[in-house]
Amino acid sequence: MRTIAMAKPLMLLLLFLLLCVSAMGQGGGTKSLDRADFPAGDMPDFTFSLTPLRETPVRYSLVISDSDEHVISGFFSIFQLQVLRDILNEAQRFAYTEEAAGTKEPITTRFLDKQEQGFSVDVQKFGNQSRLYLTISAGGSSQTAEAGRVNRSVRRADGFLFDLAARVELVLPKSSK
Repeated sequence: MRTIAMAKPLMLLLLFLLLCVSAMGQGGGTKSLDRADFPAGDMPDFTFSLTPLRETPVRYSLVISDSDEHVISGFFSIFQLQVLRDILNEAQRFAYTEEAAGTKEPITTRFLDKQEQGFSVDVQKFGNQSRLYLTISAGGSSQTAEAGRVNRSVRRADGFLFDLAARVELVLPKSSK
């Protein structure tokens, strides 16, 4: 009886992993980073969830999906989330500056950690606009989504990247500095 009780959560976890891996291969919700135009329009409609795994509370599930049901997901440790927080914060700060902004073509700057390569954020600047693209690498696959935009002239931001940064900060343990 004990084996059956333990097998059910394990089977649910395996089913979830199978769904995540199959969804990651769809590649939806991605944008080309080398486009030289910045067409007007709304941000892609993405939602995300960041939740601790019930079986291993020091690991978190990050699931990002768009309105067309394309999914980017992975499981990450507290250390990896700390790296993600640092990358998101640096990319956000940079997105608001005039540094490395293209006038004739967009200029892209990548933020990543060389030790932990599960995440990167590309900030593409053109004129007074910055676009932020989040790439998540997990399970041998890598997916990219347009995660945010900043209009530097009015200092206005839009996109799930800013909410994700706040959520990551909330789930991380408070340091005792």
